[in-house]
Formats: sequence, C-alpha cells, structure tokens
Amino acid sequence: MLLGAVLVLLLLGGAGPASAHAALNSTDPGDGAVLQRAPGHVTLTFSESVGLRDDSFRVLDPGGHRVRTGVTGHAEGRSDTARVALPGGLGEGTYTVAWRVVSADSHPVSGAFTFSVGKPSQTTAPMDTGPTEDPLTATLHKLARYLAYLSAALLIGTAAFVALCRPPDPAPLRRPLVAGWWTLLAATVALL
Repeated sequence: MLLGAVLVLLLLGGAGPASAHAALNSTDPGDGAVLQRAPGHVTLTFSESVGLRDDSFRVLDPGGHRVRTGVTGHAEGRSDTARVALPGGLGEGTYTVAWRVVSADSHPVSGAFTFSVGKPSQTTAPMDTGPTEDPLTATLHKLARYLAYLSAALLIGTAAFVALCRPPDPAPLRRPLVAGWWTLLAATVALL
C-alpha cells in the first residue's frame, strides 16, 4: 500500500509541462499600420493553436459602426492563425479590430488593435473585448487545484504516519489513504 502511494506521487505529483494561454505574436495589418489601400483580410498569428467562433472578430469603422466581415477561419489551414475577410471599398480612416479566440487550454483570449487606410482619423471610444477568462472555468480550475493540494497532503501525511509510526493495525488508515489517492487522481484528471 505504501509503495503504491509513493508510485502514485511520483507519477502524478511531478511537474508537468506548463500550460499558458495563447499569446498574440503578430497581426496583418500590423497594429497602428497606415496602409495606402484597404486590406482584403485581417490575419492574427498566435503562439499556439486557437479555436475560433463566428464572432471571433469585430471590426469597427472610423465612425464606430460595425463592418460586415466574411467568415472567420484559419489562414492557410494553420491552426495557430485566425483570419477574417474584409469587404471591398473600405473608406479612409482608422479601423478598430477586436478579437476573441479560445486557447488550447480552453481559456478565452482577447484583445484589440487599430490600422488606418489612407489618412489616420480619430477612433471611437475603446471597445470592451469582454472578460479575458470565463468565471466558471476559472472557479472550477481553482477548486480542482485546491482539491489536488488537499488530497496530496492527506496522501503524504497518511503514508508518512504509517511509515514512521507503524501502528499495529493499519486498517483504520486505509480509508484516508485511499480517499486521498482517488481525490488526487480525480483532481489531476480535472486539471488536465
């Protein structure tokens, strides 16, 4: 039983690869770029694969009105990009692009940038891109992490007590040891 607990700790308790949210590497057109002609599309490149939604892009014209865009998709089949087609005939001025994607770890990532066609103009008030993380997802992730810490402490404490004190009848200690093991396993799976 003790050997099993130690093996579980070694397998599940070790440091795994860090998972970070997708980071925006570049935009085309670039943030703040002044273009002579209107671009045919907007492309974002990220540090990892991202998931897209129909409303992943919102493009506002210089007057603050939403521009009707094409279908959102990945550029050239690359899952680390997001692209949306722009209509032809965009007028002069500064356009605001607000974007929102889902990173590989299921967290939403959002931001905004501007580009200008012809001569830059005043832009409208900053656009709210929404919360950067879903509150329910964040709460469940924190709960699973704390359960993992608690069950690891219970598992290690019970195993240490059995190893150091060697009670004559270890049967009463089996229940907390097994409970700690299963809770740690469930919390680890939930965190993945």
